[in-house]
Amino acid sequence: MHRPAGLLVEIKGNGTLGREEAMMAGLAGRCGIAVVRGSASQVERKRVVLGDGVVAVGSVAFVKHALRQIGKDLPAYTPYPAQLADLLYRQVRKLSSLNEARELLASGRRPFIKPADGLKRFTGFVAEFEDDFRFNGISGKKPVWISDPVRFVSEWRGYVAEGEVLDVRFADNGGDRSAQPDHIVIGNAVRALGRAGVAPAGYVIDFGVLESGDTALIEMNDGFAFGAYDGVSAETYWNVTVSRWQEFAG
Repeated sequence: MHRPAGLLVEIKGNGTLGREEAMMAGLAGRCGIAVVRGSASQVERKRVVLGDGVVAVGSVAFVKHALRQIGKDLPAYTPYPAQLADLLYRQVRKLSSLNEARELLASGRRPFIKPADGLKRFTGFVAEFEDDFRFNGISGKKPVWISDPVRFVSEWRGYVAEGEVLDVRFADNGGDRSAQPDHIVIGNAVRALGRAGVAPAGYVIDFGVLESGDTALIEMNDGFAFGAYDGVSAETYWNVTVSRWQEFAG
């Protein structure tokens, strides 16, 4: 297990920790690693300072502000690596703005839409109309991904650190748990990303089982601000998160 100098974990508005932050803080405490708590606004204003060798754990905004303290920015990434295009089983493309997607909706199309700026301003969904409240009031100028809707019988998340699949867990509200993914497909996908040199040191990769029985890529997410699904160990979550942060910090 990687052993950083300490953790800086995000607190909610009421001063409590979220599920993942509590998991990380608990493991740090058991290992004798110092934990500092702060809000995203405190980190942004440098009222809470990231120490040398300290790993930041929290939301996308929290990690963004922590990285800026060490002169870094959130990295660009794609949830749909070109090396895994054959595992999508659907057409996926990036639009320069939500307004473009709304034009498709106005024409009668009903695509799956998700944010493309990395800030997770809303959860992806199959849109029904142009002003769907699930867009969460984001600017029409923000880029989005659109794809053909497909039905996943079940959904799963692989936790990956340094090229190794540490665990695969059933997603929260992931459908039919008995519909198991093909772990050979998942392992081959992770190895393909490693050979291409496009995989971060820590990340999660989501797969779903289609009605056909095929194991399809849902999306890949960078190794920060991601969900700890039921049953994943604190050690696994720690290794993914800390590996990625240490790669950020260089």
